[in-house]
Amino acid sequence: MEQQYSLPDMGAPAEEVAAESSRRPLRIYTLGRFTLVSDGVPLRYSRKAPSKPLLLLKALIAAGGRQVAGSSLAAMLWPDNDGDRAQQTFETTLHRLRKYLGDDRYLIMEDSRVTLNSDLVWVDVWCFERSVSALRRQLQHTAATQSMECVVGHAENMLRTYQGHFLSRDETSCWSVSLQERLRSKYLHCILELGSFWEQHGLWNKAIFCYQKGIEVDDLIETFYQRLMVCFRETGRCPEAIAAYHQCQRILSIVLALEPAAETRSIYQTLLEQQHYKAG
Repeated sequence: MEQQYSLPDMGAPAEEVAAESSRRPLRIYTLGRFTLVSDGVPLRYSRKAPSKPLLLLKALIAAGGRQVAGSSLAAMLWPDNDGDRAQQTFETTLHRLRKYLGDDRYLIMEDSRVTLNSDLVWVDVWCFERSVSALRRQLQHTAATQSMECVVGHAENMLRTYQGHFLSRDETSCWSVSLQERLRSKYLHCILELGSFWEQHGLWNKAIFCYQKGIEVDDLIETFYQRLMVCFRETGRCPEAIAAYHQCQRILSIVLALEPAAETRSIYQTLLEQQHYKAG
């Protein structure tokens, strides 16, 4: 039976994230949805969404959110405008964004560079990247039960924060794709590392959960299916392992017109043999 690890009562990473976001009056969600929450209340539009100001905010986050040159933002958003016109559009849009957010302190302008004030603004992208870094560090220190509990906490933070790809509901733009792909890659690699970690410690159900979360984000990564099948096999759940193979086979065939790799087929064959042996 797997040992169950729960988060510590005090100082758990999940509690730290909740406290961190609650201390900041403005929260910005960009992963899977785009929502602004001010003092616990989602910001609403009186008539129609202020598209240009919100686009500027999104571009600022995509560019890192710290010390981003106004000229760079203008070039990203209005590449067809000449320099002076683009700069004027940027300044007007920045003014409108500040007005919409309701507090000039959220956006700091210094030396023609814009920064989101991290003392007052919480951004899910930043929280996600911190959680990934903390989780990867923690995976290196797993001897004590306390370390195992911290792995659980950081993993929960990462999974809770990553609710979908960056600005996934927006029209794709060249400036958003780079961050979207970087975050997606970080998430998937971390899922694989975490699943492998649980496997090494014989925590098969936690590994299964990881690989299923990975498939939810990218169902074309065959490694997820391979490890999922192995984990199901180790827990005596051969029918579910076989179902995972057929899901992989169907997805690869429909989307890529490919058959599963030799390694995947080999795992599947061992499952069939094991099932036949039990039946006999």
